[in-house]
Amino acid sequence: MTKYHLCIVSETFSPDVNGVAISLQRLIRHLDSACFRVSVVRPAPREVYEPEQPELWCRGVRVPQYPDVQLGLPAAGKIHAAWREDWPDLVYIATEGPLGASALNVARNAGIPVISAFHTNFHRYSSYYGLGWVRGLILSWLKRFHNRTAMTLVPSQELQTDLTGIGFKRVHWLPHGVDCEAFTPALRSTALREEWGVAEDEILLLFVGRMAPEKNLQLAVKAAEAMVTDGLSVKLVAVGDGPLREDMQATHPQVIFTGIRTGDALAACYASADVFLMPSQTETFGLVTLEAMASGLPVVAFDMAAAGQFVDSSCGALAGDLSEESFILALGKLLNEGMISSAGKKARMVAESASWSAITRQFEGCCIDLIRQKQEAEGLLVQALQNSS
Repeated sequence: MTKYHLCIVSETFSPDVNGVAISLQRLIRHLDSACFRVSVVRPAPREVYEPEQPELWCRGVRVPQYPDVQLGLPAAGKIHAAWREDWPDLVYIATEGPLGASALNVARNAGIPVISAFHTNFHRYSSYYGLGWVRGLILSWLKRFHNRTAMTLVPSQELQTDLTGIGFKRVHWLPHGVDCEAFTPALRSTALREEWGVAEDEILLLFVGRMAPEKNLQLAVKAAEAMVTDGLSVKLVAVGDGPLREDMQATHPQVIFTGIRTGDALAACYASADVFLMPSQTETFGLVTLEAMASGLPVVAFDMAAAGQFVDSSCGALAGDLSEESFILALGKLLNEGMISSAGKKARMVAESASWSAITRQFEGCCIDLIRQKQEAEGLLVQALQNSS
């Protein structure tokens, strides 16, 4: 079997802790190693890190408001020099920053097919930081970037429809997967609940994500407070870190803030909770939704992204509209109808249908189709040149 060289370009990668970096790690680990060998182009990591595959490290700068995220600087010359030693058969660009743009230009000039991914709603995020006036400019950049690639992968059908409707071309739906062995109800820990001061008969609500304005942690806190006001015995645990954490922790001492958790520690946090809250309205997918479902948690969310695809009344509750009141009502309905246990079991069953193995096979199919299209085009060109000579 032919082994193809797939080069992944991303502003964020292991050991970063975010949805894009985690999804790329899962994707690489599930690729058919007999068919693909992988290299990575990324900003140099800021901590000691041992790569699992060849990596080209480029310069990066920290993003304002996101000190743990880097923006890769243009590096066309460095990328071209590295690729000239070992040309990729296909390039997968996971982020649309200057580093990704450099890789796209080099690949196009070399005739290498490129797949891009639309992971992050940067144009939506802008309004949360007082930059709504640049929304149009950001959207124009994103559209031009993605329309120069052979295919843009998006994690939800909703996003596929939205982007196609505003002029994005060749948009294909490829959902994220979840590792149902790593995230499992079996990791539920009474000791962890006791450490948090949560009684076994209390309902533990969970938020996992970056503590930044666009993630809407404030709504999760409001929803928990509303349940207490209604006489329910609930507590909220917030897992993660970000620019809002210090202020939120000072103003909401009743919330349990754990900081960042990864690996088994994160999986135990999921499994030890009772209900997962997903208050964000800016996700392109929201991998934490599937991780929570795999851990046996019913999900309360808005009807969008991963929740819109995987959550229904049998495994959680969706807000009737985009208002805070609807989100809080959805949570109250789930808790007051005593659906937590049955909905959690159904959530696990739904998550098991979205394994990374199945998703990766679809991704491999996209890659192989584009590589073979290029090979066929090159064969036809050679044949035409031979016939004309």
